[in-house]
Amino acid sequence: MKLKIPILILAIILIVFPGLAMVAIPQQEQNHQQSGQSPQLYVKGSIENIKGQPIKKASIILPELSLSAESDESGRFALGPLPPGKYHLEVHADNYMTYISDPLEIVANIQNYQIILSPKIEEQIVVTATRTPKRYAETPVKTEVISKTRIEQKVAANLAESLSLTPGIRVENDCQNCNFTQVRINGMEGKYTQILINGLPVVSAMTGVYGLEQIPAGMIEQIEIVKGGGSALYGGNAVAGVVNVITREPGENRTDLKVVEEAISSEPHLTLNFNTSHVSRDMNTRTYLFANYQKRNPVDLNQDSFSELGSINNTSFGLNLFHDFQAVKAKAKFEIFKIFEDRRGGNLFDRPCHETDVCEWIKSDQLGLSAEWNQALKPNLFYNLSFSYLDAKRDTYYGSHQDPKAYGSTKNPLLIGNGQMNWQAGVHLLSFGFQLRRDKIKDQALGYNRIIDQTYDEVGIFIQDDWKISKTLSLLGGLRLNKHTALNNVVFTPRVSLLANLTRDLTWRTTISTGFRAPQVFDEDLHITQVGGVGMMIVNSPALKEENSSSLTTGFDFGRQSGRYNLQLSLEGFYTRLADAFILHEISGTENTRLMERINGSGAKVYGVSAVAGLSIGQRVVLNSGWTIQNNLLDEPEPEFNSKDFFRTPKSYGYASLEYKNERWLNAELSLEYTGSMKVPHYAGYILSDLLETTDPFWVVNLKLNRKVELKTGASFNFLAGIFNLFDSYQKDLDLGADRDSGYVYGPSKPRSFYAGLEYSF
Repeated sequence: MKLKIPILILAIILIVFPGLAMVAIPQQEQNHQQSGQSPQLYVKGSIENIKGQPIKKASIILPELSLSAESDESGRFALGPLPPGKYHLEVHADNYMTYISDPLEIVANIQNYQIILSPKIEEQIVVTATRTPKRYAETPVKTEVISKTRIEQKVAANLAESLSLTPGIRVENDCQNCNFTQVRINGMEGKYTQILINGLPVVSAMTGVYGLEQIPAGMIEQIEIVKGGGSALYGGNAVAGVVNVITREPGENRTDLKVVEEAISSEPHLTLNFNTSHVSRDMNTRTYLFANYQKRNPVDLNQDSFSELGSINNTSFGLNLFHDFQAVKAKAKFEIFKIFEDRRGGNLFDRPCHETDVCEWIKSDQLGLSAEWNQALKPNLFYNLSFSYLDAKRDTYYGSHQDPKAYGSTKNPLLIGNGQMNWQAGVHLLSFGFQLRRDKIKDQALGYNRIIDQTYDEVGIFIQDDWKISKTLSLLGGLRLNKHTALNNVVFTPRVSLLANLTRDLTWRTTISTGFRAPQVFDEDLHITQVGGVGMMIVNSPALKEENSSSLTTGFDFGRQSGRYNLQLSLEGFYTRLADAFILHEISGTENTRLMERINGSGAKVYGVSAVAGLSIGQRVVLNSGWTIQNNLLDEPEPEFNSKDFFRTPKSYGYASLEYKNERWLNAELSLEYTGSMKVPHYAGYILSDLLETTDPFWVVNLKLNRKVELKTGASFNFLAGIFNLFDSYQKDLDLGADRDSGYVYGPSKPRSFYAGLEYSF
């Protein structure tokens, strides 16, 4: 009787409140309990990329039971029914790394299992190596890619800062007065690297001197770097490699406002950025507008009343316009940008230049225009026509000791026309093209009787075959013919690259390439002697030949994702042989004037190894590191110090970074940049006689923090803060006073500095 009462009460409850039975025991479990079987369960969830966007048609597999499902348009999936137990989930999606979960014990229904997939590094779209958009996995040429996201993470204000933490790349400050920078690829001087904008060499010898800091980050969508000779496509100066700046093309309506204030030794450096993009409803018309402003006060680090970092006042803006003509399967692009900069270093900044002890002043003004037309004539036949014009001019003063003669001016209009036809013939993508370039330079320093008025024309034609031999093997071959008005001969520059996909995770790339560098009358070295009160003229020898190079690069890329871990490894060896290097020898000279002739000297060799490693642990932690060990040797010792070593080139350098990502709380990055010891010439002035110094190594530690707050309206705030050069690892033996050697500057670009900023996006 006692047993019947509880059973009767339970029966009444279930009759009156039948829903409780459904809550307490799922119908599926009731059925299995009634049948004596184990409950059947489901795993439901979503598949997203690292940007939070859904991934459709991803395959979700439960290998233990041979069950599979596919994500829908919203990235949702449901997998089951399945009995309780311990399982693994595998997720496969095109263009993403394979996901394998940790052991997952399923004892109840899982309603919202979120899986975030990381993109394959090989799936990045690159254009520099082949001059056609191509998946990196199918590109035989090794290409370093710096994305817009990565540039924003670096809080980079310009191109120079964007290139940091990149294997085999160093950006250095080469002047204590004007702080001009150059990028070294595998230790070779900046003049051996060709800077491109959208594949065109619109950065000339003059604009390249300060151009790395003048091209704003807001203009850049992506940076692609190809090391070694790239002349089969890009013409002169692509000896060390090419740095290709790809400008922004919008994909959504968005506006960003950003302000960053930096304190460098208590002196302010303000950066303001504005950009906005608009896309028509049919997506056929897209516009992108950007504007940037920078102002930096001069910084005196050793209290000698002379600046180590000069003043900068920079304003730049531009407009990109795109339109797709669907009826004729064509796309048009038009871009315009304007860069104005006033830069000055030395002392007595409140006085005219000729009333100071030292002054290097450069007022730059650049106007760039470009237009491009792409059209598909047939599914396998398409062409590209492009045009660029850069009107660059500047007024300068390079002088000391109140020299009234040291004013000058330079005008450098640059015109480029380019055409390319691409034909997909089975497994061959054949490309034919031409490039016309006119580089006019008029540089004058009338006080020193120096007038350079020269026009260089260069014509290049090229052919390239991108051959997909098999699923695992690709061959890229190209040949370029160049005729330069400063050379008597036609220059041939062939290149061949091989890609082998050895396994699913391992690829091998090898490139044999050639490059050349044409002579030029204008050289930024002209101003160095002028600061010392001596004018210099340079003429080319009638028998002058081009500098030429032969390069070999070979290396392996490995990438694998397992569960929460994503591992990327890269190992590359490189060798470059430089022949007929340009050198200067003096023809005649007086107390205030030197006439130099450019002739061909001996050669040099550059060789070494670069290794890169990256590890992602879930979506929170990312570790990256890249190191280069190399030798740069002249065939014959240079005459001043009898040294075979390249100056200002360390034998070892690299970086490491640790990122922590937590969008709900804080994103943080701790990075380390290492520069090994190197040989740097130190000329008399402040010191009694010329010396060849061997520098100490530098370890620069940087800390960056940001917190992003999303608003319900879709807008967001991003709060930024950080410390550059946390431990103030900076050159300690800078020269003092008016007679200092301004070229004796090395190591990090600036001392310890603090910054904070705010970005608003809507």
